[in-house]
Amino acid sequence: MKNSWIGWMLVLVFSSMMVSGTVHAQENEMTEMRVSVELLENGTGIITEERDMILDSGTELYIVINEEDGLELLDFQVDGLREVDDWDSDLSREEKAGTYGMIQDGDSIELVWGISEYGEQSYTLSYAVANVVRQLNDGQALFWDFNTFGELEPENLVIEISGPQPFSEEDTRLYGFGYEGQVDLVDGVLRSTSEGGVEADRPVAILMQFMNDPFIPSYYVDETLEEQVERAEAETSRGGEGSIDSSILATALAFLVAGFLAFIFALFNIDARKKEQGKVPSASIQRKRNKGLMFTAIPYKDGELTDIAFFLQQLHKGTYEQYIFAYLLKWSKEKLVSIKTEADESGDAETTVLTFAPHTFRKKRENSLNTSHFELELWELFVAASDDKNQLTNEEMTRWAEKNGKGLQALQQSLMDESQAVLIKEGYLKEKTLKFMTMKLPFMGITKKGQKLYDRLTQFENHINALKKDPSLSYRQLIEEKDFLIWASLYGKEEDVISQLEEVVPEWQTQQIEGLPYFYTGYYGLHMMSTSVHTGLSNGGYTHTGGTGGPTSIGGGGGAIGGGGGGVR
Repeated sequence: MKNSWIGWMLVLVFSSMMVSGTVHAQENEMTEMRVSVELLENGTGIITEERDMILDSGTELYIVINEEDGLELLDFQVDGLREVDDWDSDLSREEKAGTYGMIQDGDSIELVWGISEYGEQSYTLSYAVANVVRQLNDGQALFWDFNTFGELEPENLVIEISGPQPFSEEDTRLYGFGYEGQVDLVDGVLRSTSEGGVEADRPVAILMQFMNDPFIPSYYVDETLEEQVERAEAETSRGGEGSIDSSILATALAFLVAGFLAFIFALFNIDARKKEQGKVPSASIQRKRNKGLMFTAIPYKDGELTDIAFFLQQLHKGTYEQYIFAYLLKWSKEKLVSIKTEADESGDAETTVLTFAPHTFRKKRENSLNTSHFELELWELFVAASDDKNQLTNEEMTRWAEKNGKGLQALQQSLMDESQAVLIKEGYLKEKTLKFMTMKLPFMGITKKGQKLYDRLTQFENHINALKKDPSLSYRQLIEEKDFLIWASLYGKEEDVISQLEEVVPEWQTQQIEGLPYFYTGYYGLHMMSTSVHTGLSNGGYTHTGGTGGPTSIGGGGGAIGGGGGGVR
């Protein structure tokens, strides 16, 4: 049986090689593609593509964005065209003319727009994707595949990437993969140009690494900056120098592809068997399962906020920093922390001062049945950083975190360990083992009780997203505003709640509004303190020698996320 499926894979490999040698007539052309990326402070990327094309056939153009590894498409539009909700690819060109839409296919989303006329055409499209910038163990990075063209490769390609602040050569490393060209920093902006065009269906990847942690990302990858570069360059050396005999390359490629396909087949087989045995559903499957469903009450009341960190992580929510902010809000609500924001002597900047109440915290812990080790350790870290009056400013927190990075990193890992242990103990998760060949592969299974909780957490996110789009749905809200803000912060949505509050009650920051939780007025101060932890941890981490600019590599690029091809049909 084993030899059978490997044999079929080899047939497919050599068949694909024969097909790749066939010459196809290319009726449609892309003369130039200009891509600009604006990176926001939270790691979201706003991407704009300008395409100059010559079209002779087809009814629609499309690009593919892979919503995997924490990516989430937030917005899409095509200049001058009208959006339609349910895109139908079977319509005629005349019916699609002047419109655009989206097609969801598992983790992939196709962004589609109609062809109005043939001949020379220009299009400007933009889309926003969350979690483009990721937090690594010792820095931050963007590793993006700009191939949204598929078989319709551009003759000229220009890429620009900007950030909230200009990028510096001392703190930024740049790499380009999959095409011949240059990648450099020009006036604090990455600029890369291709030389001689790019190849169809091949990654066009840019890797930017940030040693000064200029972002506050919500997605963490357990990898160092050096490991990421090694993985990206694994296929070939940077610069693409040297040549290999084509026949040798073709033979080697055949064996590599055959082995790769066998490996992929094994992974799919293992994953399918895990699903049969009750593997925890992925974020995409979970969101598809709960599409259109809302849970408008507190989704988990049987324990601590930390208990559900494992499930939130599956949804790419509940990051370490979001938990820190949630607990600062919680302590403020419970009057364990008081907040005061003061302007400095110049009046140009503000300082947040937190005053902790250790005696009250101890009494609360003694009288509480539910105790979170993460909350206790986090509290002790803040108190240890405070002065003899139990007061702490955001500047002091930054300096303290610089010196105590190891403790903060250990606390980050303890959050996931504690959550998983509680969920197993309480019957939400179950440790399982899959036998594959001679190996025993452990994995985490989900129980009926756990699936119910997982669904509630997913449906609560749907509820938050629905409120953002239509605040009039707030009548469905069954949670007090003070608790809703805490829960929204675990999903990274607290700013949306505050924005809505500012619209409804513009004077909330300057006046005491009856019925408004007092800690709302300290929201920005708490946010500043949470950011100080992030900054201090970054500043106290590893040091690097920055290297930036130079030629791209025609190979490599393994592991880049984002673009999944595209074309005309």
